Amino acid sequence: MRLYHCYLADMIVSASSAAQAARPARGLAAGIAAALLGALVFGFIQGKIGHRGQEVGYWALCIGLLTGAALGKLGGRAPLLALVGIPLAVVSVSLAQLIGAAVLMGDESSWPTTDTLTEHFGLVADYWRDHILGRNDITFYAVAGAEGYLVAKRIAE
Repeated sequence: MRLYHCYLADMIVSASSAAQAARPARGLAAGIAAALLGALVFGFIQGKIGHRGQEVGYWALCIGLLTGAALGKLGGRAPLLALVGIPLAVVSVSLAQLIGAAVLMGDESSWPTTDTLTEHFGLVADYWRDHILGRNDITFYAVAGAEGYLVAKRIAE
């Protein structure tokens, strides 16, 4: 019985150390997938409800949390993955705003959203820059980057 108990304890210790092993490629793939998923979901929602200038803070926090959690949980103890969370979260929030602008422009015109985003990207970027992007948004980009870094670092510890 004692031998079986030691064997189980060894299995638990080795499983927990294997879970903490560095897997940067897996963490990076999960972080990119989470960032894209967050950008698509929050961008679509933002485009449907319209831009009132206050939502980007919530999206930034959610996207930073989602991206950092994916990087930290699936990347294990890879210290550089936390740093990757910064630009990944910032790009994801920017993409969410661009998708939101494309959805909004697509609803106001006869273009489908994918055509608006791909074939009329210049118009979407101009609309985003002139009507959506503000000083507060840039602050929340920094918040998203910080959230992505801190969550990834904390989960990987």
